Order: sequence, then C-alpha cells, then structure tokens
Amino acid sequence: MAELPPVRRIVTDHSPDGKAIIGQDQILTPANPLDPSGGPPPPNSLVPGFTSIFRTDGHPASAQGPWTDPHGQMQNLVSNEGVVCRIVDFPPVPKDAPRELRDQVNIFHRTTSVDYGVVLDGELDLVLDDGVRTTVGRGDVVVQRGTNHLWQNNTKENCRVFFVLVPAKPIKVETTGELLKPTNTKHLEETKEES
Repeated sequence: MAELPPVRRIVTDHSPDGKAIIGQDQILTPANPLDPSGGPPPPNSLVPGFTSIFRTDGHPASAQGPWTDPHGQMQNLVSNEGVVCRIVDFPPVPKDAPRELRDQVNIFHRTTSVDYGVVLDGELDLVLDDGVRTTVGRGDVVVQRGTNHLWQNNTKENCRVFFVLVPAKPIKVETTGELLKPTNTKHLEETKEES
C-alpha cells in the first residue's frame, strides 16, 4: 500500500508595509479525530487522519493580521462562524474487518454545511442514508449539501480528500417542516477551560 506524502501548508501574509510575504511554510501531520490530545492515528489503524489546514473567523473573512491555527486542535467538523479547510486521509477498511470496527470508522453523519470534497488521490465510496453508493476517484469533486452520508474506502490503497466546509442553514423537510439536526460531534470539539 502506497503511503501518502506529508501535507505542506504555505500561508501568505503581508509585511508591515503591505508587501506580499510567506507567513508560514510548514509540514503538517494528520491527527486522530478521536484522540483529545490531537495525536496521530495509530500505525496501521483504520482511523482516518484529519489534517486541519485553515479556519476563517466570520464572513467576510479577514485576510490580514493574526489567525487561529486549527492544526493540532480538537475541533468540530464544521464551524458556525467560518469556513473550515482540511485534508482527510482514509485508510482502506477491509471487507472482512469486524462489523463493530467498520462501524467505528464508517459512520453516517450530517453537518449543517455545504462541503466541497476534492479527491486528491485514491478512491472511495460516498454512501447516502438510503443506501445509494457512488464511487469517487482522483479528480472527482463532491458537493455535499447537508445530507446524511458516510465515506468508505473499500480499496487496498489510501485515499486523500481535500474538504472545504462552509456553514449553512439547516435542511428543512418540505413535507413536514422539520429541521434536520446535524450529527452530534461534540467529542471532536476543542476542550475549552471554564473561566
């Protein structure tokens, strides 16, 4: 199985006199989304690696001055305040893996967001809650509009997807008026000390 290369993040900035500069050039490491310390997924595990690239605060976003670095921080899948950008590395999940293990890494979830997912390398399946399965591969783009879904890598190779998540209004069921709630992902949020 081919290993995916490390993610290099380059963030531009401005000098005090307004000239364009490179503000940061750094190699980032994927984090285990279930590890509160932000550590990497265990070697040879089925847990996807989340590499947080950038998060804006508000709309319109500020393109000047200090910014909050989401890398290495526990955080929710989506920010209600701004746009989230991350790379997710999906390891292969063998078809003969125990169901309870498959269910831990392949969970149905809904976010209150519009997500753009660009497959950078590999292949995986997008599965909707009605069982519809669509295979996406390198170069394919998925626009996820608040649907309940899961991702499954049923190949023998790693798959890397670049996601941009934009906060959205909740989905309203036309026939009943019910607002569909996002999946509870509080376990992924940053732990904040109470003051």
